[in-house]
Amino acid sequence: MKLKKLLLTTVAATTWISALAFALTLQEAGIESPEGKSVMLKDVPPEPRLYAVPPECNLSDKESIKKLAEKGEKIFNTVEKGNCVACHCATGTKGCGNIGPSLAGYKNGLFKAPDYRGNPKTVDWLYQKIADGRILLPKELENVPYYHIMTVQLTTGQLTADEVCQLTAFVLSQE
Repeated sequence: MKLKKLLLTTVAATTWISALAFALTLQEAGIESPEGKSVMLKDVPPEPRLYAVPPECNLSDKESIKKLAEKGEKIFNTVEKGNCVACHCATGTKGCGNIGPSLAGYKNGLFKAPDYRGNPKTVDWLYQKIADGRILLPKELENVPYYHIMTVQLTTGQLTADEVCQLTAFVLSQE
């Protein structure tokens, strides 16, 4: 019975939640590797967090957005930082990926489309999407792997609040 449970859990281990369940099942089955368990637990991201656009992040006028967008474009294309270009395309970028939507023309296109819940998108929504988009997922999409592809930037410390601001500006500059 323990082996059957172990095999079923192995098949289901496609998300980080399943990976954690797999580690716990191994422990229940009496198969424990402290080193392996600690490695797996390092890959489990912190709980989703809600963020607000910081007051020092001025995304209210075109000139501020333009200045911030210049820095955001560098982050967008830098592997060690956002590496957004690995999944997204944007105006002027090279070597874009096709996992996420193209952000070329974002402000006049996708930004005007409703969010997952049918609500209008806002600058706050976009900032949150880049910082930690998991918080925006409706309950019915939480277990759909496709919606978990977007990386968690601010909650994991991959980016700072200023860098998320700059990336938000860059995406908003995509008219």
